[in-house]
Amino acid sequence: MKLIKYFIFILLIAFIGVSVYFGTQDGSFSVKESKEINAPVTLVFNEVKDFKNWEQWASWMKDKKIKIHYPDQTSGEGASYSWKSNEFGDGEIKTLSVIPEKSISQKIAFKGDPVENGFPVTWTFEPDESGTKTKVSWAIEGDLGLFEKICFAMQNKTMQQNLSEMYTQSLNNLDSVIQKDMTAYSITIEGITQHSGGFYLYTTAASKQSELGVKIPQMLAQIENFTEQNSITANGNFFMLYHQWDELNHTAIFSVCVPTAEHIVVPENSDVLTGLLPVNTVLKTTLKGNYNYLSEAWETSQQRITDNGWKIDQTKPAIEMYPVKLPDEINPARWVTEIYIPLDETSLGINSPVFQ
Repeated sequence: MKLIKYFIFILLIAFIGVSVYFGTQDGSFSVKESKEINAPVTLVFNEVKDFKNWEQWASWMKDKKIKIHYPDQTSGEGASYSWKSNEFGDGEIKTLSVIPEKSISQKIAFKGDPVENGFPVTWTFEPDESGTKTKVSWAIEGDLGLFEKICFAMQNKTMQQNLSEMYTQSLNNLDSVIQKDMTAYSITIEGITQHSGGFYLYTTAASKQSELGVKIPQMLAQIENFTEQNSITANGNFFMLYHQWDELNHTAIFSVCVPTAEHIVVPENSDVLTGLLPVNTVLKTTLKGNYNYLSEAWETSQQRITDNGWKIDQTKPAIEMYPVKLPDEINPARWVTEIYIPLDETSLGINSPVFQ
């Protein structure tokens, strides 16, 4: 009996000693990891603000046995979710405040602790001057309790090291998810149809194909200034007419156009002209995605024409229309471009438009 009491006494002394030792150790930690992502701040912010998106990139979600519980609200102030995991332990995180496209403040708790008593977590989002890149930073800080100090003292890595690795991997995953989403695209041949035509204002230019990216915004601004000065309302998004596309010399003759509801009379000396696009029989192709894939969309359309033995009507311009574009949609994967290539109806074996 005395031996048992002596053993218990030794354990108690050891426990007190361990408690005193670890209790006097500094348990504070602070982790901040950052990543520059080649995407507009809105896309990055929207991906982070909704907890349901975290399954795609949060590193601890790799645990296939993790059990996640989502409440009704998973995005914005008051949003939260909790998890149970044998590998990463149980936990809960809650969003306390949000400044859209600037910052998110949260708290995270582990092992069943109330989330209100958890560690503070902050996200910040900093766009570059061009608006095409975003620096996203993810930080956490706090003080470990006695139990956590003892647990991490028995491991190869500190809590700070573990969190730093998890945050770094998660931010890399976040970048990959966003880049994959932004580069998604599809090209759909809609078939032979009619383009309804209509009135429009336009300016025409000839230039190297490589200069189109510079020329088009300048020409569009010229038309928009004209419509503003003359109180003219556009009847939809601007579109392009391609009158000539010379692959040999890499040149193009093209018009930048703004549709109008009616014929607009312009001054004789005006650089902005008015036109009427007739009803045309065309092959319609739709690109959903970044304009980088326009060449592929045109090549796909032209291959369909060749495969069917159709002929392009060279007397009429080809058309590009942009029903979904910036600034209404910032994600390039959701931009929509419609291509209309005029066809010679005699090559279709008809004397009137064909629909399929």
